[in-house]
Amino acid sequence: MAGITKNDQVILLSAHEDLQDGRFNQVVNKSEHLLEKYPKMLEINDLYASALYNLKKFSEAYKVIQEFQNDFITNPQYQSDGLKIFLANDLFMAAREVLAHTSADKHQQRQAVILQNEDAYRQQHSNDLSKQTRRLAHLGSLPVYEQVHEITVSQKLPLKEYVLAAKTLLNDPFGWQVSKTQVLLQLMKVKFSENIQLYWLDGKSHTISIDELKPLDEYQSFVAVLKKVTEQFESEDPIKLDLVEKELFTQSNYIFPYFDEVITIPKFWAETVIAQSFGGTASADSPEEERMLAWIKLIHDQEIKIGLI
Repeated sequence: MAGITKNDQVILLSAHEDLQDGRFNQVVNKSEHLLEKYPKMLEINDLYASALYNLKKFSEAYKVIQEFQNDFITNPQYQSDGLKIFLANDLFMAAREVLAHTSADKHQQRQAVILQNEDAYRQQHSNDLSKQTRRLAHLGSLPVYEQVHEITVSQKLPLKEYVLAAKTLLNDPFGWQVSKTQVLLQLMKVKFSENIQLYWLDGKSHTISIDELKPLDEYQSFVAVLKKVTEQFESEDPIKLDLVEKELFTQSNYIFPYFDEVITIPKFWAETVIAQSFGGTASADSPEEERMLAWIKLIHDQEIKIGLI
């Protein structure tokens, strides 16, 4: 309890006792008092969310943990509470992320709880579920702002329906690559392990093994570009650094997961993006650099096509 006063430690311990004894309104009051001083303290946020959950205020409980969602997914201390709150809000994909990080001794029990909740949702919301599944599957037919919204809404799909829709979306020649990348990343998070077909930026269908995909920070070519940009602007001009980084992460959504095939000379890619970000141009001195310029132009054209430029 480092950083918390002795008096507040007493209040915190008292709130824990109240939670165990079912005095949930008292927990809410004490947690709200403590959060005024320690808004980022996970233990207090967990107490607050747990009390709201027990008071059947499920959406409020989720709002409390939303900022700390990764901790409630990956930290064993908070996984049980996170799982209950996710399921109470029909956030099945977040629940599946918890399962992906669950220790072996708890995996079977948690999986059974998730499956039970998914089945109940299917029975109670069959029509809505069919509509949600179709919307994700045919996301490419929607405007960009609706696609962004639907990616968030799709968190409420059970895994079976999510995968069914994802397979259609990912191999859709008319689908937006950014949406496809978000779906691929979600499948990674739940540790889905089948092969799927991805119709990618090059206009070809590729077989993707989800369990072989990596987080962005493990693709060395992309990391090398970020490092080059950081070295140039971190101390000299943080505003320019922020602008170029945003452009690179936008590009990453189009390139994923083929960074090493596209960014073959990270230094040239970084120099080109920097130049183009501030009104300059870049020229190629080799066929390899010409190919990279063509990729950058293709991404730019996709942004224009989708209406983001």
